[in-house]
Amino acid sequence: MRVLVLAALIACKSKHAPPPVVHDANIDAGFAWTALDDYPRVEAIRTIALPAKRDVPNFDVGGPVVTGNLAIVSSSQLGFVAIDVEAGNIVWTKQAGLHVAPPLLHGTSIVLIGDCFHPPAQWAANEELLGCLRVVTPTGADEAYIAIRGLTGTVEAFANEKGPQRVWEDGEQAVVWRRGEQAVRVDLLSGVAKPVPIDPPPLVVTYKGKRWELRQVEGVVVATGAKPWQSEHAFTEILGKVQLPEMNPFVRVASVHTFRGDPEITVHDIDATGSLNMSTARPVPGIDLLAHGISPDGDAALAVRLDRSRKHDFIAGFTANAFLAWVFVLPEREHRDAIGVAVADQVVVAFHDGDTLTVLPELSAPPTAPGATKGASQIPTP
Repeated sequence: MRVLVLAALIACKSKHAPPPVVHDANIDAGFAWTALDDYPRVEAIRTIALPAKRDVPNFDVGGPVVTGNLAIVSSSQLGFVAIDVEAGNIVWTKQAGLHVAPPLLHGTSIVLIGDCFHPPAQWAANEELLGCLRVVTPTGADEAYIAIRGLTGTVEAFANEKGPQRVWEDGEQAVVWRRGEQAVRVDLLSGVAKPVPIDPPPLVVTYKGKRWELRQVEGVVVATGAKPWQSEHAFTEILGKVQLPEMNPFVRVASVHTFRGDPEITVHDIDATGSLNMSTARPVPGIDLLAHGISPDGDAALAVRLDRSRKHDFIAGFTANAFLAWVFVLPEREHRDAIGVAVADQVVVAFHDGDTLTVLPELSAPPTAPGATKGASQIPTP
C-alpha cells in the first residue's frame, strides 16, 4: 500500500473517552445538487463521529494525516486523535491546549504541536513559551515532549499571531511552525524556536538524475534547477507532483476561474521537465478550493466550495492520469470549520465539521485508461 504516513499514540491513550459513532452510509445520500447532476457520485465507506468537547471553542482544526489504516486529526475540541479508518474506532488520543497545529509526519515519527496542556519544564528567564511539541512513534510511544521557546524580544510577533497554522519539515532535526504571517523554526531536540521567513518549501521533482525546485511567484509556476522554466499562465495553487512509471513527471496545479460566467475549478498537469506540455482534467463547479490531498503517484482529492452559502461543499477525486473519478457531497450544513483531506492507496479520508471523519473510496482510473496504475481496491466494506 502506498502511504501518506501517520502516527499512532498509545502512551497517553484516553481510557474514558466515549466510543466514536460509526455509520456505514453516506450522511446525506438523498441530497442532490443540480450543478453536480452530470458527475459520477460515490457514497462514503463509513463516517466516524468523534467525541468533541462542545464547551470548548474550536479555534483550530488540522489533518488528516494517513498511514495504513490510521488517520490522525487535530482540533481545539479533540486535541490529537488517531482513528482506525477500516474498523472505525479511536486508537489513541493526546491532550492539547486550545490552539493546535496540524499533525506532521517526520520520518517514521509524528510531530504534534500546540498550546501546552502541561508545560514539561521551566524555561530560562529570557525566553518566552510558545507552545509544546510532542514526538511519537507509529505505535504511540512518546519519543519527546518539550517546551517550544524563543528568546524574548524575537518571538513576540509569532506569539501574538492567531492566523491559520501549518507545519513542515526543515531538515532532519527541525520543523517550521507557521501561524498566519509569522513563522519559527523549531529544533526537535531542544525546542528552541527562532523566527524564519513564512515561505513554504518548494516542490522538488527529480527525473533521470536531474532535479527541479518549483515555487509559485504571483501564481506563476517557476522551476529552478537543471533546466529552468516557468508556466505561461498563473494558477491558484500547486497541488503536488504526478510521477507515473515510464512517463515524464508532471506538476499538478489547480485554477479557480470562471467559464462562460460560471465559476469552476480545473486541474492541470504541466510537464515538470520544462517542455510545458499540459493536460487538463474535467473541471468541477466551485468558487473556492478549500483543501487538497495528494498521493506519491499523484492521485488527488480536492475539497471544493460550491457557493457562498458555506453549506454546499464537496470532495472531488482525480486519479494520477487526470481522470475525474468521483465527487462526494458533504452534509448540507454550514461548514464553519476547516476541511482537510488525505489520499492513501485504498481510501480517501476527509475531516470536516470539526468532529467527523469520512472514509471514501480509493481513486482508481479505468484499467484501460492511459497511465492507469492499479485496479479495484481490495479493502472490505462492512
